[in-house]
Amino acid sequence: MPPMRQLFSSGNAPSTTRRPEDLVARNFVMQNILPLDLTILYSNCSYPNTCWDLERNTTDWNAYMKELVRAGNEITSLMLEALVPTLPDAHIASIDSYGLLADMYNNPQNYFNPTAPHNIAGCINSCVHTMNSTAVSACTIANGTGADSFLWYDELHLSQQSDRIVAREMTAVMTVGKDDQWTKWLS
Repeated sequence: MPPMRQLFSSGNAPSTTRRPEDLVARNFVMQNILPLDLTILYSNCSYPNTCWDLERNTTDWNAYMKELVRAGNEITSLMLEALVPTLPDAHIASIDSYGLLADMYNNPQNYFNPTAPHNIAGCINSCVHTMNSTAVSACTIANGTGADSFLWYDELHLSQQSDRIVAREMTAVMTVGKDDQWTKWLS
């Protein structure tokens, strides 16, 4: 039987033990990769920002990130399916974070503060850099309840409201223990 480290080479899986039978934990919840192509950083209309302020072809970045994430999610899914028979006493759930975030992006009215316009294109803490310049970046920060209308905190990371939504779904998995819209129990 291959060690867990061979089954999961990313930092997202349990890797502190060499053999699955040495695991004390028997319940595992795995998330797949978020749709990073929807982030401001990897969008096809990105701008120089705090995360990346060098020139780049944003259309290529967007297409590459979309392909990379989809491939990574498919590989992870196959690896999880292969893992199930090796851990007979374990319970493994897979959360479709990709689908959840895509739904949040496409249907923000179902997730974000209705007192402010929903904002999936901008971010709470936005800094626009000027390429090839030493000029100070133009930064904008949203405060108060308006911040709860944003999907993104900055050009790459989820907002606090988005984190709360993901946490709610994670908690539902642990509480209910059955398949739902975003979760599939593999064992």
